[in-house]
Amino acid sequence: MCNFVYYETAFFFLISGILLFSCSGSKSVATPPHAISLQVNEKTTYKNVVITLKEINESRCPMNARCIRAGEAVAVLNVVVDGKTERNVQLCTGVDCERRSLNSAYALSLEDQKYLFRLDSITPDPTKTLEKPVQRAYISLEQSK
Repeated sequence: MCNFVYYETAFFFLISGILLFSCSGSKSVATPPHAISLQVNEKTTYKNVVITLKEINESRCPMNARCIRAGEAVAVLNVVVDGKTERNVQLCTGVDCERRSLNSAYALSLEDQKYLFRLDSITPDPTKTLEKPVQRAYISLEQSK
């Protein structure tokens, strides 16, 4: 019985030490992406970027429906950087995005600045609910040099 308690205690301290030393070596902390929630025709500003959700094209198959294809939802963003460079960006979520060659993320490089737009979701998701509240696009935006 005494040997078991000794080994159990030694094992606990060994694992604790390994975890402590492995965590202490990490020096860089990732900056979390900026979360954005937009309705159609709503705009927001992040640093030098103005983002407007122009439209949402919803074609995901509703729950309890029989559909030929699963569908996708596309958020169309108008992105203006420094008040001069303007782009329309399409971000897609859903099963058929790949078939339509649409991505859920878009990398934008302008001069020495890089931005990554990622579509997290579009609500309501008709595959999960029959509710019809106002549609919203949830986007993450990261900036790197």
